[in-house]
Amino acid sequence: MSYTVLARKYRPQSFDDLVGQEHVARTLANAIGANRVAHAFLFTGVRGVGKTTTARLLAKALNCEKGPTPTPCNECAPCVDITAGVDVDVQEIDGASNNSVEDVRRLQESLPYRPQRDRYKIVIVDEVHMLSAGAFNAFLKTLEEPPDHVKFIFATTESHKVPVTIRSRCQQYDFRLIPHRLIAERVREILSAESLSADDEALSVVAREAAGSMRDALTLLDQLVAISDDRITADTVAASLGIAAREALYDVAGAVLQGDGARVVHAIDALADKSVDMQHFARQLLQLMRDLVVLKLDAGDPADWVPEEREAAEALIEGIDILELQRGFRATSKVMDEMAQSPNPKLMLEMGLVRVATRPPLQSVSELLARLDALQGKPGASGGPTTGSRPRKPNAKPAPRTMPKAESKPEPAPAATLEAAPAPDPPPEPRRRTPSEPIMPATKHAGGFQTSTGEVLTPIRRAALQEWEELVGTLEQQQPALAAVLEHGIPKAVGPDRIVLSFKDGSFYGRQAESPESVAAIAQVAERQLGARPEIQIRFDAQGEAANKTVAAVAAQRKEAEAEAKRKEALNHPRVRDAIDVFPESAGKLKVHIEAD
Repeated sequence: MSYTVLARKYRPQSFDDLVGQEHVARTLANAIGANRVAHAFLFTGVRGVGKTTTARLLAKALNCEKGPTPTPCNECAPCVDITAGVDVDVQEIDGASNNSVEDVRRLQESLPYRPQRDRYKIVIVDEVHMLSAGAFNAFLKTLEEPPDHVKFIFATTESHKVPVTIRSRCQQYDFRLIPHRLIAERVREILSAESLSADDEALSVVAREAAGSMRDALTLLDQLVAISDDRITADTVAASLGIAAREALYDVAGAVLQGDGARVVHAIDALADKSVDMQHFARQLLQLMRDLVVLKLDAGDPADWVPEEREAAEALIEGIDILELQRGFRATSKVMDEMAQSPNPKLMLEMGLVRVATRPPLQSVSELLARLDALQGKPGASGGPTTGSRPRKPNAKPAPRTMPKAESKPEPAPAATLEAAPAPDPPPEPRRRTPSEPIMPATKHAGGFQTSTGEVLTPIRRAALQEWEELVGTLEQQQPALAAVLEHGIPKAVGPDRIVLSFKDGSFYGRQAESPESVAAIAQVAERQLGARPEIQIRFDAQGEAANKTVAAVAAQRKEAEAEAKRKEALNHPRVRDAIDVFPESAGKLKVHIEAD
């Protein structure tokens, strides 16, 4: 007697038996009850979530002798034949092997004929995305206006490969991944029907390894039943599937979070001796790190844990800061990326987790600021007195001195000697900055500022340009597009009698400015502002003049000067100067980012 695998033996026979796809079952049942069934359906989702099963259920619901009904009887001839896959009026086609135009044409030739026995002639095309472009095009007209007795049901795991012209002619139903809890409950029901037993942890592992696919879960269950005696345990599942047991996973996670590198090495070696798939173990560890973060945040149940697992997870994160858990997740993710590019994943996993375990601890900003205050000897700080030499811990490196000295001196003198000795004349060579000196003293020039590159920004303030800038500003409120054009013109003369604008020869802005509409708008605004209607002249110079004489150039200079001032202000902030005193090697290497308003 042949053996029927569990995935086929316990295939759902009604919409009520469909696990994890209640939204699809309810919609189809309501459509059948209201006699509003479409002529074409597209079922999408990953493998093993019930697409083909739902297509057969829909076929039985439409062709049942007691229907159309959302609850087929499963006893009449159409129901029995559809369940067995031998119904003459329900054609199941494999899109991978029947993907040519000729296959579609042969199917179309049979569609006009009425069904031999059933109410509807139903065509189920599995993996429809495998059809060729010509086959899809041949389907278009038939799919849009099929005979009244024909229903199409397409199923695919890659909906993005189905042309939009096909999708627009179908009602699309997206099948979701089945939650672990529902898979575990269904597996438990099947084991009970088969007079078998399994512990809760084993069912949890099976559901987790199925990754949302009911068929994958039942396939794994078939394998476990074959190697188990009378009860399936978690150890049996781990040994059969070549995965790490949950105890080993928690052991490695605990060693990583607690900073025990030696324990990490021993645990990974033990897993390698059991031939555990290291890539799979890394994925398990990353998922566990994510679940621990969610558990620490108290953001709901992060996983379908059995009570023992949840207790172990809570004990693991007790006393560990949420930031450390986030660092563990990020570092484990980086280790996974390194494993994917390495010919020896075991070594990359081992050394990567050791690196994560031996990482330096995090320090809060408040602690760092307290250390800065202590090093500066501020009143009330825990760093020591405010005068004289600062106390240091044994074997600690001396804090960097901030007293100015000549770079030519090979060794710094003791602090007490420097304080007692008279200040020497400043040498001509460059000296170190003292805490009271600004990092980048603002060098002012006539009418402008000096940038970090030494360029002097000198905003132009001539009478003509000032008048023209005000005119353009007024015009910007009424016609911003024209104002943006005029910003690139050089005002040669601006007065109540005439306005002369100069553009470079062939300038696009100049051609826009000399149009009658632009000239009239300029004259109108100038009349209101200057008290008289001036003559507007637009000129083109073959050589062109300096680009810094335009309103746009002045605005850019002004913006750069403001950014430079903000940069100097940030670098001269007392906190920044104090930080440089603590870390003198960072002097001259700081970068300031000015966010746009």
